Amino acid sequence: MNQSYDPAEAHTLLAHLPDRTLIQLLCLVLLILRTEVSGVCQPRESLWSQPSVFTAAPAQPTSFSADQLIAFAEHLMHEGEYFRAITEYRRFLFYYPDEPRRAMVHFRIGLALYHGESYGEALQTFREVAQHYPNTAYGKQAWLWQGESLARQGQYTAAEELYTEITSRFPHDAIGQQARYQRAWTLLYRRQWRDAATQFQQVTPESPLYQSAQFLVQSALEGERLPTKSPVLAGILSGLLPGSGQLYNGRLGDALLAFFLNGLFIAGIVEAVHS
Repeated sequence: MNQSYDPAEAHTLLAHLPDRTLIQLLCLVLLILRTEVSGVCQPRESLWSQPSVFTAAPAQPTSFSADQLIAFAEHLMHEGEYFRAITEYRRFLFYYPDEPRRAMVHFRIGLALYHGESYGEALQTFREVAQHYPNTAYGKQAWLWQGESLARQGQYTAAEELYTEITSRFPHDAIGQQARYQRAWTLLYRRQWRDAATQFQQVTPESPLYQSAQFLVQSALEGERLPTKSPVLAGILSGLLPGSGQLYNGRLGDALLAFFLNGLFIAGIVEAVHS
């Protein structure tokens, strides 16, 4: 049986309640109303449906344009801040995945690592550039810089093998001539003077390296006059001054080689400039 709400009756009932009980009832009503509005009594979501605290927040779009990022990275490169430049280059690659200059930026990361003397990482980066952008100028240049990275680590045999592969891959390309020229230098570092001269001689007249290579053909043969590490001389030096024989065997030959090769390198550059 439905009963209508009588305000007078309700007022009479509340008037006879003790003050403490009245306050408690009012608090209870307010709590119920707040619960219904806020949805506290609604079923909670499963723990698995809530966002994980380990989920990374989506990256905010960069406020710099592609041109600004590249310009700043190039400025850092010019200042010798190679690893800061790498950060900016990578920022560009992240925010602009479809930009046509990605090959150039990826290649510049390799150069930054190389100039920062991280030759192992530079080698890996140049390999990636050659693999991902094989038909671009940067992809081809990355082949040569792989050889440079190997040579900087003293891996002359591996560098020579790589340069040989480049000349086979690009027989009619300028990069093939550059690889032949660089291969000759790896042979010089290994004291293979005549083989180096032969490689210099095979650089074609169309190459901008031709004049320098021709100059180095005869100069490379001068390396045969460098003194070798003589066991007899080492024994004499050890008798005069203990330890000097070992110093001679370990250091002097390499020092003379470095001096000779540095002279050839400078002379080759001068010849190339004059030509």
